[in-house]
Amino acid sequence: MFDGFHKETFEMRVMLFCTINDFSAYGNLYSYSAKGHHACPICEEDTSYIQLRHGRKIVYTSHRCFLQPYHPYRRLKKAFNGNQEHETMPIPLTGEQVFQRVEHLNTIFGNNQKKDKSKTCIWKKRSIFFDLSYWSDLDIRHCIDVMNMEKNVCGSVIGTLLNIQGKMKDGLNTRQDLVDMGIRSQLHPRFDGKKIYLPPACHTLSRKEKITFCQCLCRVKVPQGYSSNIKSLVQLKELMLAGLKSHDCHMLMQQLLAMAIRDILPNKIRLAINRLCFFFNAICSKVLDPVKFDDLENEAAIILCQLEIYFPPAFLDIMIHLIVNLVREIKCCGPVYLRWMYPVE
Repeated sequence: MFDGFHKETFEMRVMLFCTINDFSAYGNLYSYSAKGHHACPICEEDTSYIQLRHGRKIVYTSHRCFLQPYHPYRRLKKAFNGNQEHETMPIPLTGEQVFQRVEHLNTIFGNNQKKDKSKTCIWKKRSIFFDLSYWSDLDIRHCIDVMNMEKNVCGSVIGTLLNIQGKMKDGLNTRQDLVDMGIRSQLHPRFDGKKIYLPPACHTLSRKEKITFCQCLCRVKVPQGYSSNIKSLVQLKELMLAGLKSHDCHMLMQQLLAMAIRDILPNKIRLAINRLCFFFNAICSKVLDPVKFDDLENEAAIILCQLEIYFPPAFLDIMIHLIVNLVREIKCCGPVYLRWMYPVE
C-alpha cells in the first residue's frame, strides 16, 4: 500500500473478522451439516426431533438440546408434552474444538461420490479458513445473518396466523403429527366421512379477524424512506401478504406486527408474539447496554418456551432455534447492525 502522507509504501496486514451468510451457506462455510438430525452448528448436540410416518420424514427442531440416546416417539413426547425440563443448554464449541473435529477428515467432493450419511457424520470437511493461523482462536467465526433470519421468522409467524399456503406451519399433516405423538388431543383432526375438520388452535384467526389484521396494515402510513408501501403488499381479497422483502419483514417484526395483532388474538399468545418482536427490536438497536445482555439471553429462552406452548411443533424449526444464539454473538462481535447483510445486499 502507498502512504500518501509519508510518500512511502508499506505492507498492510488484514484480518478476516467473520463471515456473514444465510443459513445454508453458513453450514457450508462452517463445514457442518446444518440440517436434519443435528441442525445447529453452534450447539452441535441433537436439537432435532425426527419422525418417520407413511414414508415421509418429519424434522422438528427444539430450542433445547438433549444428551440421552435418540428415540423418535419418546423424544417427541418429551419435547412437547408440556412438562418442565431442567436440563442445561450445551456450551458452544471453541474454535480449537472445532478444528480437532475436522483436522483429519477425509473430504470427498462431488455429487457422485458415496458419502457417509450416518447421524454421527455431521462435520463435512476441513474448512479452508483454518489455514489462517488465528482462525481457531476466534470465538465467533461465522455470524448468523439476522436479516435473513428475521425474514424467515416473520414469514413463519404471518404465514401461520393467516394460513398462507406454503408458509403456514399448521395444517392436516401437522395435526396428524400431534395424533402420532399423543399430545394436545383437543387439536387432533376429526373425520366425518370424507370431510376432515381441524379444530381451531389458539393462534387460528377467523375470517373477520384476518380482515381486521389486513385492514390495519392497509391503513399504515409511514414517512418517506421508512419502509416500502405496506398497503401494496396486502391482498385484501385473498387475505394474505405477498411480495414481502427482507426490509418489509424487518419493519413488521420491529413495529407493525405488534400493532396489527393487538385486538385479534388471546392475551397469552399475543404476549408471546409481542415479546418476540420486542426482542428483535432490542438486539437490532444501535445502542446496547452490556449489563442487560444476560437478561436478553434469558428473555430469548422464555420466548421460545412460550412459542412452544402455543404453536405446533412444526413451527419450531431451525430459524426459531437460532434466536437463543444471537445474544452470544452480540457479546463477542458487537451490535447486529454492523454485521447484517443490508449494506451489502
